[in-house]
Amino acid sequence: MTVRGTSRQARTVGLIGAWVCAAACAAVLDAVDSAQPWVIGVGAAVGALGSALSLWATAVFQGGEATGGAFGHVVPTVIRQLPAATDHFTGRAELVQDIRERVLGPGLRQRWRRRAGRGGAAPSGPTRVVMLSGRGGVGKTALAVRLGHELTREFPDGQMYVDLRGASGTTPRAPADILAMLLRDLGVDPGAVPEDLDDRTRMFRSRTAGLRLLIVLDNARDDAQVRPLLPGTPTSLVIVTSRPRLSGLDGGTSFELGVLAHDRAVELLGNLAGAARVAAEPEAASRIVRACGLLPLAVRIAGARLAGRPAWSLENFAGRLADQHRRLGELRAGGLDVRTGITVGYHAQPAVNQRAFLLLALCDAPSFSVLPLQAAMDCTRAQAERCMDELAEAQLLEWLGHDAGGESVYRYHDLVRDYAAELLTSGELGGDERRAALGRVVGHCLRLAERAERLVTPGSHRHPARFPRWPAPPGNGHPDPAAGTAPATAPATAPDPAPHPAPDALQRLAAEYEFLLCAVREALDAGMTAAASELASLLVAYQDTRALWSDWERTQGPVLEACRAAGDELGVAVSLRDLAVLRRLQGRLDEAERHGLDALAVFERLGERAGTADCLSNLGWLYRVRGEHDRARAHLARALTVAEECGIPRTRGWVLQMSADLEIDAGALDTALALLHRSRRTFEDIGERRGLGWTLRITGDAYREQGRYDQALAQYEAAAALMRTFDDRRGIARILDAIGALHQNMGHPQDAVTYYEDSLAAFRRLGDRQWQAYTLRALAGLHASTGETAKADACRTEAADLLAALTGSTAESRRV
Repeated sequence: MTVRGTSRQARTVGLIGAWVCAAACAAVLDAVDSAQPWVIGVGAAVGALGSALSLWATAVFQGGEATGGAFGHVVPTVIRQLPAATDHFTGRAELVQDIRERVLGPGLRQRWRRRAGRGGAAPSGPTRVVMLSGRGGVGKTALAVRLGHELTREFPDGQMYVDLRGASGTTPRAPADILAMLLRDLGVDPGAVPEDLDDRTRMFRSRTAGLRLLIVLDNARDDAQVRPLLPGTPTSLVIVTSRPRLSGLDGGTSFELGVLAHDRAVELLGNLAGAARVAAEPEAASRIVRACGLLPLAVRIAGARLAGRPAWSLENFAGRLADQHRRLGELRAGGLDVRTGITVGYHAQPAVNQRAFLLLALCDAPSFSVLPLQAAMDCTRAQAERCMDELAEAQLLEWLGHDAGGESVYRYHDLVRDYAAELLTSGELGGDERRAALGRVVGHCLRLAERAERLVTPGSHRHPARFPRWPAPPGNGHPDPAAGTAPATAPATAPDPAPHPAPDALQRLAAEYEFLLCAVREALDAGMTAAASELASLLVAYQDTRALWSDWERTQGPVLEACRAAGDELGVAVSLRDLAVLRRLQGRLDEAERHGLDALAVFERLGERAGTADCLSNLGWLYRVRGEHDRARAHLARALTVAEECGIPRTRGWVLQMSADLEIDAGALDTALALLHRSRRTFEDIGERRGLGWTLRITGDAYREQGRYDQALAQYEAAAALMRTFDDRRGIARILDAIGALHQNMGHPQDAVTYYEDSLAAFRRLGDRQWQAYTLRALAGLHASTGETAKADACRTEAADLLAALTGSTAESRRV
């Protein structure tokens, strides 16, 4: 079609004249080289004029038609398609600045102005693409739109926006359809748009060549959807948002958005609900944003709800959000809904991944590796890993990195975990399937804990398994951390084939420990009482070495109640025995005695002689702490007899060690050393390195009392080396205390104070109030001997207060 009243040659002359004017203006602005607003504004106008001329020239020289305006038809209007920027944009200032610097770089505006204004060649290089990824509700679109508005001046030829609907719950838009729309926006007659995708891509690249466009491609599904939509020259900027990370786009820079920092989330809440209101209830505001998982969308919804309900207190709303079962229902306002975004992501997954997503929620654990999912799905490791990788790519899981054993660790975002729990509660997973899967997970946990417990406490008596272990399928491609566990039918006192613990099994237990605690709770809730009892007892050795006493108590208390309710006598006796040990370590001796005697009675009634020996030895140690040496000797003698008759070498080694402590108290040091020699030989024979470490420490005590200080120090150092192998924090703290006593006997008060204070700090970290008191009493005596009366009195008073809180009196003074 021709332009009325104007020849093509005349239009060409006019076009060249306009370009000359634009180039002259650009030259003047370059000479000014100023950042003044008027210079920047005029520069943007000149750039826009040059861009419009480029579009018009394309139409003229291709034989097409420019549309109306000063040249006979309208030059295509500069495209301004960006949505309005989000109000109260918060918490991304540094990221915005980082992206701006990466996009623009120093002096880029001036270089573009010179080249475009003078008709020079466009800068060469790959297409510039900024990729923003992250879970739904994290603020990807808000950031992209904000960037678009801030960079408008740098891309004066137009700002285009397209929702690709890759994670909207509807069918994603096809690249061919999007290209047709973009070409129409760029002035191409709809009838001239090719049918073929490749032809549309070529036309789009031709039309955008040399233009300074900013294109926001929001909500992309994958690389394939985005790649045909990229201009072919680097004068344009494309900002892509997606849930999965897009790694297949050339020339792009990726930014993964996380949740807001706590303070920024509170700031956003205040911007919406009222800063004064938030400042008046800071603790409640903090609980609200934490209940929102610091997710921008959730915080925005919470703020909107509070803004619409000025009579609500933040404390009240925080209480509503604290209920996991109603939290997602509360986070809905107008067209905003956290649940909707998660639902879209979930339903976009294949059935196998949906099942994996639900199974991971069986145990409400803070994090997890692939191993529990493998058990829950009863599949190979490779299959479970693939599911977790794809769920993480879809932002339904977060990858946290690798644990000490090299396993990948994942977690749900808090609100995603709430959603998974909702689906489980609603019956998305059948009841029979759910129970079977939980049984396999608990079986995996039992297998792992059993292997680690055998390594930490070789030579112990073990009851036959009362709940089936889950056997991992062969051919997983990775070592099985629970491999090597003796079958449940193996002899109860069979020694382990390896004399030293395998670090991988202990590392795996440490890495999975929190998950195992959750498995105990879930087993109890599901009525798997025997499984919960077994697992809780298997964890005791690990909890003992690391002084995890609060976990020990939180686990054993509910297990004891459940066993009593189920009439499980063996489970009751085991829990009472384990609680008796805990109470003795805590210095709560009356409770320890009561639990120990109750457990002893049940074990004797059931004919469980190994359990009987355990209870007798613990009671003997308890009576020694009380200073009741005759009762202590009687119980330890009985325990030794039972252990030797039943062939339980580990119990034998510990009883000999305890008996030696009694002899040291009585001053019979040679007798004590003979008992310690027998204990050492027993532990060495079965590879019980932790018990050996404690025996060496007590041997050092005997040498110290004999004045053989060099030999005592050598024993302490050897003991410490063994205890570090197991991260036996309580044992190491005891050695520090013993070395303090050694230096005190040697007449080195300053060195003694240093070791005692290090020991005291360690006991404080462990929460061991009993040994805090004992160490404070030693420090009090040491300070008194050096004339530091005030320090001595302070230590003595604190020690008395601690002992009184433990025993109800200040009479307890034994150091064990």
